[in-house]
Amino acid sequence: MIGLLKDKRNIVQAFWLAFGKLSSFALAFISAAILSRFLSKEDYGTYKQVMYIYASFSLIFAAGLPETLTYFLPKLTKSEGKHLVNQFEIAFILLGLVFSLSLYFGAPLIASVLKNPALEEALKIYTPVPLLLLPTFAMESIYMCEQKSYYQAMYTVLSRITILCCITLPVIFYKANCMVALQGLVISSFCMMIVAFFLIYKPYRGYLPQKSTLHMRDVVYYAIPLMSADLSLMLFNSADQFFISRYFGEVVFAEFSNGFIQFPLATMVSGAVLTVLIPLFSKVNTPKGFEAAIQSWQNAIKKTCLLLYPLLTFCLVFATEVVIFIYGKDYANSAIYFRIILLSNFINIYPFLPILLALKKLKVYSSFYFLSAISIWVTEAIAINLYPSPVTIAWVSITNTILLVIAFYIYIKYKLHITVFTGNILLFLSKVVIHSAIVLTIIRWTVYPLVKSYPPIIILIIAFSAFYLLLIVSSKVFKLDYLAVVTPLFHSLTNKKS
Repeated sequence: MIGLLKDKRNIVQAFWLAFGKLSSFALAFISAAILSRFLSKEDYGTYKQVMYIYASFSLIFAAGLPETLTYFLPKLTKSEGKHLVNQFEIAFILLGLVFSLSLYFGAPLIASVLKNPALEEALKIYTPVPLLLLPTFAMESIYMCEQKSYYQAMYTVLSRITILCCITLPVIFYKANCMVALQGLVISSFCMMIVAFFLIYKPYRGYLPQKSTLHMRDVVYYAIPLMSADLSLMLFNSADQFFISRYFGEVVFAEFSNGFIQFPLATMVSGAVLTVLIPLFSKVNTPKGFEAAIQSWQNAIKKTCLLLYPLLTFCLVFATEVVIFIYGKDYANSAIYFRIILLSNFINIYPFLPILLALKKLKVYSSFYFLSAISIWVTEAIAINLYPSPVTIAWVSITNTILLVIAFYIYIKYKLHITVFTGNILLFLSKVVIHSAIVLTIIRWTVYPLVKSYPPIIILIIAFSAFYLLLIVSSKVFKLDYLAVVTPLFHSLTNKKS
């Protein structure tokens, strides 16, 4: 374990970020599983609407600052870094205050637009959370640049456990309603803000803040396109939930929100790879260094594929069992939304932002998201009038998502003349998909009939174990090495050199 803590390779830093995000998602799922069983669908739908509103608007109020800090911090000394962090923290606090006040005074309007009267009181209870959470956004950037991502991982696990306890225990033992859960969330957010401030300034203890040659106009110039992109991303991500919430009510919204979520491990791995690659590209100042960064990116694509494609394929086949296991039989309808969004994960798990940041194409990034945001709102508005169904909204949403990702990589290839997905990489990705599909077909026809009458958890454990056993055993036939993703981590854990 000590070797893993001291290892500063990119893959190990990505592992710690991934571990923290995985723990976060796992505990979030436990929280959702408990609330789904103890709250009514109306109450749970209202709770999820609050989370949707926060997730949407936090992108705007973060103002592109986390990504900006990740880009500039590696270029500075410790004293200069402390000065920059101080400035960013002040900005986060002010933005959090504006966010909280906007939620409080905007609650009646939001509740009216989403046609849920209970949402007004819920949002007013939730009001302090943005002010408490936004200042913690700097932590991941700091510890990634310090190459000590395990601090971020430990904080993420601790914060999620605290949130889980503060939300679910009052609901279970005191009163099962949405307002009690939100009050617990406010308390846990306050506790974690205190811990976050301690950790944010830990690397700079003993250093006096010192201004650098970095001008604030450089930071603003870098952050504005990111903020614009985040605004477009918010509009893009919020469309489907808006139409579901407004036209189908909080009960359908509860079912939709439990199913139509990005595969947690996919989001986790993609985010970890993105956080690792941004500092790597930001330091590039020679053509040779740029080629090395591109090679690292392509290696990350292969490893991401080896890790995620088998899992995505498995969940696609066993979506119903997964959803029932997590949320209970009352949410079996969520499986259709889960299957639909899983299809998009095969394409949208590879980050393209690092190359655009390195080549200072942030306006392109922002423009693409803005056009896609317009597209998704227009196409979903048309869909809701032609064929009003939440399933239709889900299909329209992932179609727009896939087209956006394809558009970015076409731009990178034909405008920037950089081919990331070479013929060899596309063949590699196809082999993993075909191999996983063949193995799952065998499992579905041999193992599943024997266990289909068992509880979902038993079905998943047996099917998953059989799937991966057969996958690894047959991997040599397809010349694939699924263990290559975890081998470097094992070497670090055992203090061996790869």
